[in-house]
Amino acid sequence: RVARMSVPPKVSRELADAVQEDALRAARDEAKHRAVRQMEGYDVFKNMVSVAHLRPHNLPGDASHMTAADRAAARAPAFSFTPEGRASGPASTPGASTPLTPAADAASMRAPSSAAEFEKTWRRSCKSADARWRYLGLTAGTQEGQIARLFRVEINGTVLSELVAALAAGYAGAASPRDDDEWAGARGATAIGERVRAFLAELATCGRFALAAKLMGSGGREAMRTLVDALVANGALDAGAAEALKSAYGCG
Repeated sequence: RVARMSVPPKVSRELADAVQEDALRAARDEAKHRAVRQMEGYDVFKNMVSVAHLRPHNLPGDASHMTAADRAAARAPAFSFTPEGRASGPASTPGASTPLTPAADAASMRAPSSAAEFEKTWRRSCKSADARWRYLGLTAGTQEGQIARLFRVEINGTVLSELVAALAAGYAGAASPRDDDEWAGARGATAIGERVRAFLAELATCGRFALAAKLMGSGGREAMRTLVDALVANGALDAGAAEALKSAYGCG
């Protein structure tokens, strides 16, 4: 008969602690990665990491006695509370709200202060062509230079192609500007066209623009040609400047 080897109590405790620490570290790492993928702000990031080790608590079988507020609180994600169980404040970060109608989007958005904030709102809240057009007007503002500052480090081919497509849809599409429309502080098709032209010129000064222009794809280049033709037709761009702009975007 083989005697069973006994493990000293101290070693057992140390092993159990090590296993628990490894599990906690893995849970926190996963929470960090999830928060980064979701592009959350610091407060939500901190709360997601601090409660990563907690397990979901399901509602009781009979929740009929609970109020609507109690049920909503019970279903709220763990990271919307502090480790002490208190609500941590706003459940979302700027730009993370549920997509609204285009008109409500334009009213609720604010001009971004960084490329990351711009792209977050662009992806989460600008679902329609009209919402994207209006958000670009809000981003451009009433003075030139804002676009160049946002993307002074880098602009990638995907974002550049989407911006050009949104400008083309807003300016040269079915809902092209009328004389009484306003965009980025300008009113009327010609004045708005001049602001769009300035927008495109600023994009051409952004970091790594040459590489981004090469990666735009055929759809982005076709949208650029359509947009430039509309600018020329509305008197916002002359023929020489139009060819130079097309050449800069690889659409010559």
